[in-house]
Amino acid sequence: MKKTLKIVSLLLILAMVLSACGKTTEEDTAFSYSKPYADNGYWKDLTASEYVKIPDLTAMKIDQSEIDAQIAMFLAYYPDSKEVEDRAVIDGDSVNIDYEGKIDGVAFEGGSTDGLGTTVTIGVTNYIDGFLDQLVGHFPGEIFDINVTFPNPYPDEENNKPELAGKDAVFTIKINYIVEYELPEWNDEFVAGNLYSLYGWQTAAEAEENIKAVIVEDYLLDNSEFLKDVPQEMIDYLTDLRLNYYESYASASNIEINSFLQYYQIAESVEAFRESYKEEATEGSKFNLIYQAVAEAEGYTVSEEEVKQYFLDMNGVEDYSEYETAFGLPYIKAVIMYEKMSNKLVETALGNASKK
Repeated sequence: MKKTLKIVSLLLILAMVLSACGKTTEEDTAFSYSKPYADNGYWKDLTASEYVKIPDLTAMKIDQSEIDAQIAMFLAYYPDSKEVEDRAVIDGDSVNIDYEGKIDGVAFEGGSTDGLGTTVTIGVTNYIDGFLDQLVGHFPGEIFDINVTFPNPYPDEENNKPELAGKDAVFTIKINYIVEYELPEWNDEFVAGNLYSLYGWQTAAEAEENIKAVIVEDYLLDNSEFLKDVPQEMIDYLTDLRLNYYESYASASNIEINSFLQYYQIAESVEAFRESYKEEATEGSKFNLIYQAVAEAEGYTVSEEEVKQYFLDMNGVEDYSEYETAFGLPYIKAVIMYEKMSNKLVETALGNASKK
């Protein structure tokens, strides 16, 4: 599953949370959310169809098999586990063990788990040749010795123990338990517990809607033809948009922006961030152009009623004047336009699939 590139809608929601907490306005910062947008939410002085030729939307489909494949990927990434103690270890098992190693009867530094236990997977975890293979056939609760020979040279750069190279060692092993993994059930509990922090999804239905949107995004990006390079000012704006988000958090925490970027391992400096973000900002710019090209072709606009409904759905109020002050109406319309287009395209793709 490709990473979703819903940069604009994601950052609007995040920025609104900050605004609600900190009462930020455009006058409080040099950054203007609405600067590149016209009153209708389209990019100013830009015709997207001059930059990109969109694909045949009647050929765009969302098959249930694609959705199921993405769900299966998520489930496989977050499997449930259980401890098993009533069978022998087999090749490929994940096993929790303790061990103590000795050379010529003397324990050596770094050769023991100190009773803390460690989980290894036979055939996967990188241990001394023959170490893990000798676990096969033994049962949880058993204590036994295995014999190994350290390689020569011994490639232990981290611990720097060249004295172990070529030495024979005896490890006393205790198998604590075998770890078995099984796929969890796809439901609201799974989504909220595993996917909320990364994607913001709280229910299975919400996750599936976003999976559909990403399938559409992938189709559009893979099948659109770009007639010329995306505008540099669009790349710069999306970079500034993300950077402004970080600066808002840094300011709220009374941290200098470069220190903030370093602390959260985002980048070493603002300049380094701008350089590292070029690719993602370029991809985001492509989606802005694609979606505006579709909107231009279909003649979509955002009405005042749709703006009111957006905020009513989001936070239960029709008065969005605070947000308009913070972000400007053009920016708000741009985000609503994006979500409107995304929903329309998903409907189109589902409808096309049902015609098979």
